[in-house]
Amino acid sequence: MKKSLFSMLILFVIGLQSVLAQSREVSGVVTSADDGLSIPGVSVIVKGTTIGTTTDFDGKYSLNVPADGKVLIFSFVGMTMQEHEITSSTINVVMQSESIGMDEVVVVAYGTTTKKSFTGTATQVDADKIESKNASNITQALQGEVAGVQVISNNGQPGSTAEIRIRGIGSINGSRSPLYIVDGTPLQGDINSISPSDIASTTVLKDASATAIYGSRGANGVVIITTKQGKSGKSSIEIDLKKGINIRLLPEYDVFTRPEEYVETAWSALKTRGLLLGNADPAAYASAGLFTGDTKASGFNDYYNMWDVAGDQLIDPATGKFNTGVNRKYSPKRWKDELFQGAQRTEAGIRISGGTDKTTYFTSFSYLDDEGYYLNSDYERFTGRVNIKHEVKSWLKGTMNMSFMNSESNLSGGQDEDSNNGFWLVANMPPLYPVYARDANSNKIEDTVLGGYVYDYGDGQYGTRRFASLTNAVASSTYDVARTTNNQFSGNSKLEATYKDFTFSSTFGLEYLNSSYDNLGNMFWGGSANQGGSIYKRKREWFAFTTTNMLRYAKQFGEHNISAFIAQEASKREFREMSAFKSGLADPWSLELNNAIVSSPSGSYTDELMLTSYFGQILYDFDEKYFFQGVLRRDGSSKFTNDKWGTFGSVGGGWMISRESFMEPTSNFLNELKLKASYGVAGEQGGIGSYDSRLLYEVSNQNDKLALTESHVGNPDLTWEETAQFSIGTEFELFNRISGSVEYYIKNTDNLLFNKRVGPSNGYAIIQVNDGTMENRGLEVILDFEVVKSEDLKVNFGINAAFEKNELTAMPLESGSGEQKVIDVSGLYGRAVGHSLFDIYTAEYAGVDPTNGRAQWNRYYNEVGGVKDYIADMEIYLAQNKGNIGEIGKETTTEYSDATQKFINKTPIPTVRGSFNLDASYKGFSLAALFNYSLGGYGYDSNYAALMDDDLLGSNNWHKDIKNAWKQSGDITDVPAITSGLSGYSDANRTSDRFVTKTDYLSLQSVVLSYSFNKRMLDKLKLKGLKLFVSGDNLWTTTKRKGFYPNASEVGASSRYQYVSLSSITGGINVKF
Repeated sequence: MKKSLFSMLILFVIGLQSVLAQSREVSGVVTSADDGLSIPGVSVIVKGTTIGTTTDFDGKYSLNVPADGKVLIFSFVGMTMQEHEITSSTINVVMQSESIGMDEVVVVAYGTTTKKSFTGTATQVDADKIESKNASNITQALQGEVAGVQVISNNGQPGSTAEIRIRGIGSINGSRSPLYIVDGTPLQGDINSISPSDIASTTVLKDASATAIYGSRGANGVVIITTKQGKSGKSSIEIDLKKGINIRLLPEYDVFTRPEEYVETAWSALKTRGLLLGNADPAAYASAGLFTGDTKASGFNDYYNMWDVAGDQLIDPATGKFNTGVNRKYSPKRWKDELFQGAQRTEAGIRISGGTDKTTYFTSFSYLDDEGYYLNSDYERFTGRVNIKHEVKSWLKGTMNMSFMNSESNLSGGQDEDSNNGFWLVANMPPLYPVYARDANSNKIEDTVLGGYVYDYGDGQYGTRRFASLTNAVASSTYDVARTTNNQFSGNSKLEATYKDFTFSSTFGLEYLNSSYDNLGNMFWGGSANQGGSIYKRKREWFAFTTTNMLRYAKQFGEHNISAFIAQEASKREFREMSAFKSGLADPWSLELNNAIVSSPSGSYTDELMLTSYFGQILYDFDEKYFFQGVLRRDGSSKFTNDKWGTFGSVGGGWMISRESFMEPTSNFLNELKLKASYGVAGEQGGIGSYDSRLLYEVSNQNDKLALTESHVGNPDLTWEETAQFSIGTEFELFNRISGSVEYYIKNTDNLLFNKRVGPSNGYAIIQVNDGTMENRGLEVILDFEVVKSEDLKVNFGINAAFEKNELTAMPLESGSGEQKVIDVSGLYGRAVGHSLFDIYTAEYAGVDPTNGRAQWNRYYNEVGGVKDYIADMEIYLAQNKGNIGEIGKETTTEYSDATQKFINKTPIPTVRGSFNLDASYKGFSLAALFNYSLGGYGYDSNYAALMDDDLLGSNNWHKDIKNAWKQSGDITDVPAITSGLSGYSDANRTSDRFVTKTDYLSLQSVVLSYSFNKRMLDKLKLKGLKLFVSGDNLWTTTKRKGFYPNASEVGASSRYQYVSLSSITGGINVKF
């Protein structure tokens, strides 16, 4: 194959002179109909060939056209594509803005196309929408921009990335994330390395016709990122400056914040406890037990009595409120006030571009300093980029793109996923417990070692608290360090040679990422103090490269247009990790291992992955009315043992019905109408480890002798997950004002990854297998309206909606019976045939027993012949008792262990989710607003469940709904009694549908208000552009319950450790010279 390609290059050179001899020169100027100004960077191509050029800074072009060239195609992002017959040597073109239209140029896999000719499903997000948001990376900026794309921002830490889901749930145990392509090369490093201001366009590929070309990596969709390029002509300089604030605007759970209110509720709980225990005077019982010196008693530790009377004198038994005349000895700092801070966001960038008719360049430098609202959390990044294109000869072009990123992320010491997490503390810490320790006189204690004041760890040194004892998130965020430093280089180069109707290109892309993580535990305070402080270091390196060799062919035969390519691609990724831990610090602040004296075993390993691919594509259209696309790809992966190769492909067709003669009567209102359909198969291997199919051994020490033990038993038959997708839809334009699309799809995924239990005689319990099938199906609707369109005023409105369904159609086979597994319960969710991956499987809450205040749940039974057989697990019972099912009935029980676990017919997958936007402009002013919404789903609010807990007093804060708790016989309420952990009552907040909550939400995702100076003012200032703007992101969200944000989770659930998304408000200026 290499010899053939080399011979072809020789033929290109030999035939160069004859080609030039047969050509003629055509030139002209391209201008905009909007303002009459020239347009640089317009693509000018001879139709049916790959011969073309771009306009220079003044909108001028010059092109050698072959003798058989008849038509020139002019295209530019945001403008309507035009075709002009070559009737003279000068062709001047006036291009129209293209807000909606079938001739819009979009970037797709391995090239560009127009909406009308593309048989797949792709949504392109333009640069201005990306740049206008206060996002550090593209994953955050895609929020609400594309129908059928779920953006899950589950971490508000600055610099964090969002999870992307395209058209439903792609896998059960494998990867659900899409493939990212940057300038034609797969991204395998940190996506933060791409500054949003460097992005020219982002295209999301959704159906098999669009993604199958990526074979084993395309099943979960593809996100194609194209960075900016220079334009021929004079140099251009663009500067951005942004300054703003990061705050938490989204409300928190409605919990007790005043110590008095909390203690009054606690006293009521003790009174209820005394009542249930049969105490003669429950009120006196409550007062006597409210504050004691016994840390095991049901009341609080005396140390935390901040008032000037004894604990038994605090509450008036008649009212249950604080006695008059009781005063605080001190007012404790709120944990929220210490942990949440005002933060700033600073962003600056400069971009320089330009070029000649032969060479174009784009270079940029950007800086981001993004502080989080959580104490000492921040993200700082420097990026640089150079993109160069050069026409070596008329038949040979070269491209080189290079970028570099340096970033530092501080998570602060209080973001651990344990009781030391500050977000958990803010919601759950009883307001009784102070941030700082107090002496016998209730004064804060000076820290003579580190300065400031001594923090209260609740560990008994000062007081003993029942919540988050031994920890203090404020102290950890102040004294401890959790820092990640990344340095990444990315680059790709491409050579492209053209001979007549053939184009050969060779691309080489590489990435190198060096990531260092440093964790410092303070030597005087906190969890590391007992070992004299600690240092943990982890070094990671990623090195990846991809080579792609491609031969294209394009030809026009009358009304027939055909283009095709064949290609070979190879990629390799190498990952290395090394880690070390030491304790016993000399210096409390140094992050170097030499600063510690006690060593623990260190370790390192290397992980390698290789992928080789051969693929091709053919595109055909007749008279620009009938379109066909075919793709075939063959991938070979080093992850697999017995079957390393997989075959993937797709076919798609489109029909521009509106261009048929029989549609002419509708042309006055139906501008464009297109039908399209596609079917294809793509794969997924991201959820499989590099060595999961192999038997691995661990090196260990056995009496100072080498010992090998099995560490992983692989399955040599592991293979790809495969997704077959059928899609059918229509795209349309009406009255030159309305555009939209409707598309229906079915995705069937088989060879799902499951962990299968095997017999104990094998010597291991679980092995990974391919088994089971799953179906995703959905409907996507997109509508855009030009509401007002005048010279000065423009108003556009757009809305998109995605209706999704998910269903498991086959479960994996059981080892013993050889039959499909009845149900696989994973936490709150039951996996079974006929149900979605996330159908909720739990007990049904049945309210409160009014006689004693205990929680109740439903207990189902099967009654046959008057005998009740109680059911613990509904699905397993029904499967095991087929043919012996009588009448299924239910009764209530106050014992949670007797409650029946069952499907409750609720799922986190909403009926519909989407977004709508409003864009308006008047002269130089513009306003854009984007809203996201979701309707019809359910999620489990575990945070709320914890705030409704009945444990020993002081074990957690309460939600104010706890005021509705049962207090005496006859009370009708849905909140069980709170009793300070009385036996039989503490099960009340066990997992059940009591805490399953609607996940409906509406959020104001972003607002941008800007003013662009007009040409007259720009001429005076000698500028090419000047814009002032103010923008806000994540400004408002309404949900079923304050503090519950289901849009931050794939399953609509809350998380006690979650860094709730920050809200950003910035102002800025954009200047173009």
